[in-house]
Amino acid sequence: MRSLSYFVWFAATVLTLASLSIALGIGVDPYRMYGTPVVPGWTALKPQIYKQASLAKTYQLERVGPATLLLGNSRVEIGFDPESPHWPAAAHPVFNAALAGGGLDDCLLMLRSATAVHPPSTVILGLDILDFLQRPDHNRGLPQRPDGPDERRLVVDTDGHPNPKRFLQLWRDRITTTLTIDAIFDALATPFDQNPETSATMTPLGFDPLHEYRIFVWRQGYYQLFSQKNAIYHQQYKNYPAPDFAEPLDFPSFRYLQAIIELASSYGENLILFIHPYHVDYLEMLHDVGLWRSFENWKRALARFVDAQQQTRHASVRVIDFSGYNEISSEHVPPPGDRHTAMRWY
Repeated sequence: MRSLSYFVWFAATVLTLASLSIALGIGVDPYRMYGTPVVPGWTALKPQIYKQASLAKTYQLERVGPATLLLGNSRVEIGFDPESPHWPAAAHPVFNAALAGGGLDDCLLMLRSATAVHPPSTVILGLDILDFLQRPDHNRGLPQRPDGPDERRLVVDTDGHPNPKRFLQLWRDRITTTLTIDAIFDALATPFDQNPETSATMTPLGFDPLHEYRIFVWRQGYYQLFSQKNAIYHQQYKNYPAPDFAEPLDFPSFRYLQAIIELASSYGENLILFIHPYHVDYLEMLHDVGLWRSFENWKRALARFVDAQQQTRHASVRVIDFSGYNEISSEHVPPPGDRHTAMRWY
């Protein structure tokens, strides 16, 4: 009887703790998986959400069902606010599905997910030269991605059929966001990091307001941040190949772009491609490491490639190049030691 009583109490304790953990994870919702209504000052900001950024954006995207979908890497994620008053009424709701460090393969997954739930009328995709600095592989197919959780949690598979792996992944994500040690600690930490000026967060529409950079600027100043980033760029980019892009489809990123255009055009979506307004420091870096000619060849190849896709698929695609030298891209960086002057565009 004592053994039975012990196991009953043990099972009751485990069930109670598990129930409390689930209630905490869903109530605080640190990764915005469940769309739980927030409590201002307690759970409105999600400072731990970037530990599960892809998970968060996938489920948020499904809830929003946007009319305008934003895709790209961190430059898009922090550069386009879906709640900006400059969006026309017809564009709403706008969702920012861009992922920091994400490539065009991730963009294709997000577009596939959005299209399966509610095809957006407009897709805006930021193109970064970094994603195209590859060696040609002379392969006309899409590279095979490993079968990871990003693929398994999508509503449809690569052929557009209902995804048979989604059900199991959904339960894995539920366990990950409620019953793991990380989820418990992240939920407990959330109410204690709710400063609207400095706390990291992701809005319900996928935007990263980059609040935490205010601390970096206050501590180091813009000059130091630019210097550190420029040094990293020089070290990183000098190791990249310098392709001429004579045959665009020899490069995986162009093949992913082709798949994106094909998918968007098949649903009548208006696709806008744009090249980022790089700061002149970045443009000068490309020249210094011997990539300027590749940069120009890439833009020419992109224009020809999109023109050919439009003629073949009758797709609605625009390309806008913001990468030139102008008063915005040449914005002055405050001098060393200046931690008070704010930059407007960067």
